[in-house]
Amino acid sequence: MATRQRVRTEETLDPRQALSSGSLRPGSGPDPDRLMSIYGIGRELLEQREPREVIRTIHEALIEHLQPDHSAVLSISRSGVMKPLASHRLDLTAPEADWQLSHTACNKVRESGLAVLMADQLDNLSLKEADSVDILKIRSIICVPLAQNPIRGLIYLDNRGGRRMFTREDLEFVTALSLYTAVLVQRTREFVKKSDALRSSNERLSLLETELLRYHIVGRSSILLSAFDQISRFAAAGASVILRGETGTGKELFARAYADNSDRRGKPYVPVPIPALAPTVIESELFGHVKGAFTEARQDKKGRLEVAHGGVLFLDEVGDIEPALQTKLLRFLDSGELYRVGDTRPRYVDAYVVSATNRPLEKLVEEGHFRADLLARLGQNVKVPALRERQEDISLLVEHFMTMFDRGPVKKTLAPETMELLVNYRWEFNVRQLKQVIQSVLCLADNDVITPDDLPEFIRADALSSASGARSATAVDSGEAGVPRPLKEVMDETEHLHIVRALEFTKGNKRKAIEILKISPDTFYKRLEQFGLHKKSS
Repeated sequence: MATRQRVRTEETLDPRQALSSGSLRPGSGPDPDRLMSIYGIGRELLEQREPREVIRTIHEALIEHLQPDHSAVLSISRSGVMKPLASHRLDLTAPEADWQLSHTACNKVRESGLAVLMADQLDNLSLKEADSVDILKIRSIICVPLAQNPIRGLIYLDNRGGRRMFTREDLEFVTALSLYTAVLVQRTREFVKKSDALRSSNERLSLLETELLRYHIVGRSSILLSAFDQISRFAAAGASVILRGETGTGKELFARAYADNSDRRGKPYVPVPIPALAPTVIESELFGHVKGAFTEARQDKKGRLEVAHGGVLFLDEVGDIEPALQTKLLRFLDSGELYRVGDTRPRYVDAYVVSATNRPLEKLVEEGHFRADLLARLGQNVKVPALRERQEDISLLVEHFMTMFDRGPVKKTLAPETMELLVNYRWEFNVRQLKQVIQSVLCLADNDVITPDDLPEFIRADALSSASGARSATAVDSGEAGVPRPLKEVMDETEHLHIVRALEFTKGNKRKAIEILKISPDTFYKRLEQFGLHKKSS
């Protein structure tokens, strides 16, 4: 029996190499309209942000310009499995081995990394030599890789029956589009990934801001949300935490948020304000006592640590605890073990522990006033930011406190210049001080619009001082003297700042501040009232 001989022609192109210059010369390469189409497709692709859109645009351009009988854009997984991303007149729902395309061409591209053009002229076809190309009557094929090292996908086109065969120019056209596809799919995937991450981050920030309000913590600054996020995560893990922050920053609010975000929600929450406990009873208050341990011990009593069993213990101003008790507290933090005063039987307490301090514990360790091992056992550090570190939250806090305290029939408002003074003030005692100022002006202001004159003297003096300082600097720079401020303003400002320094030095201990300043308690408390510093802080 006579056999028909089959002649197969094949060309390859390395996508990593530039296209030949000859193919771009007039009359020797693709139609100029095709080059313009590549330019137009590229501009369209650059505006797209979804990988699916990039694939669809490329595939539709291939069908429009080459009019193949069949086409597909395929992805290749890390394990080597191919998956259809787009197809034209091909049923790719079956298993890969049953796809009606040239597996020979696909495998060749996957192995070599080269773009391939196959064109067949059928002469004497022998059925014994039949493969997918022969069975499917494929006359020509273009198969081009997407990306290199590793190949992440393929572009496949074929013509069958009496259709025209693809040319070298067609191969170059598809290769050019494949380069767009590989780069832009990767970029759009990165864009989508970053967008999803940003969306998730924004959603989390919005959720955190809502959560903050549940605990009367007001603000949306990143530094505040970050601190709350940390406390929430540590609470979920039951990790010990020490809150570090200045007086009046709201450390106790964060401690309550810790309790509510832990698995001990609804269980005992026991705050222990260490500075408020008398030195003679602090051990009994913390650890409890048994009957007869001392004169007033008429019956057994649980200490606050024991009361917190199964819940959350908050040690406020832990830096003030006496050195004699630090060893017992260390044992409790290590193992949950404690001894009531006058008892020899150990008791065991299971409690999550949150501590807080506004003191530099590391410095106290260096000075020998605080145990280094106790500091280590207090747990993870979470910094509660000072109000001046989140200035963008001041206007939100002002609105919050005005809503809280303004109970009159006509709601009062702040003049813009009043809000500006509040935002720019340094707030030595943070949120607590701002809260007291807003409550004061709402009670004392006669008009519905609160002006700068309604603010406490120390805020107005600070603004005048800042403005005067700026004017003085300008006057010095320009060689002019400037008008001196009234002596009372200067003296009040100096006295105010000096009292603040004394309170900062003594960590809010007013008795020690009075001793340092060498003034009478009456004078001291009058000045606190005058300067808006009269509320006790912790």
